[in-house]
Amino acid sequence: MISYAVVIPTIGRPGLSQLVANVDGDPAPSCIVVADDRRAAAAELDLPATAAPLIVVRTHGRGPAAARNAGWRAA
Repeated sequence: MISYAVVIPTIGRPGLSQLVANVDGDPAPSCIVVADDRRAAAAELDLPATAAPLIVVRTHGRGPAAARNAGWRAA
């Protein structure tokens, strides 16, 4: 059996919820990590319930590379 994790760096775009739902497929990943790179997040991200564990890490606007790195480290 193959085990894999999915890392999604984001700045909170509208399609994020649908993307998370789509990657939570069959076979389900071992975890889904959302790297939230918004500088000042006034609210939590609107994320769906998932079968796979969902982890959110904040990178506070440090850029896409930092978000990806924080994401794979959390996975």
